[in-house]
Amino acid sequence: MGMTYVTEIDSRITPLVDPAAAPAERQWGVFVHLSGLMTIFTIFCLLIPLVIWLAKRGESPYLDDHGKEAVNFQLSILLYTVVGGILTCGILAIVCLVLNIIFAIKASIAANRGEFYRYPICIRFLS
Repeated sequence: MGMTYVTEIDSRITPLVDPAAAPAERQWGVFVHLSGLMTIFTIFCLLIPLVIWLAKRGESPYLDDHGKEAVNFQLSILLYTVVGGILTCGILAIVCLVLNIIFAIKASIAANRGEFYRYPICIRFLS
């Protein structure tokens, strides 16, 4: 499963694509990103993508990358929601909800196309 590595600057111009990603891998990539939306604002928004990633990461580098990115994003958004929600009396929690939906859909579309995706407001806990 060959992957092409380019710099961050290059990846903004042309999306990174894994042409060897099978349709089943692409479907799991979509599912790992959308699974974080199934239980928004609970710890399960992090646990479901984590379980999927742990189960599928050994199958391909494509699934490993999408799984790590989804887990990192859900962990980041959970952190932003809790801390920001407390500091802003819930206003930032609503913003985080909207961003979670928008970015998860964008990541799912990219995964379905066989592209790699990087969430813009994501803290990379897992590398």
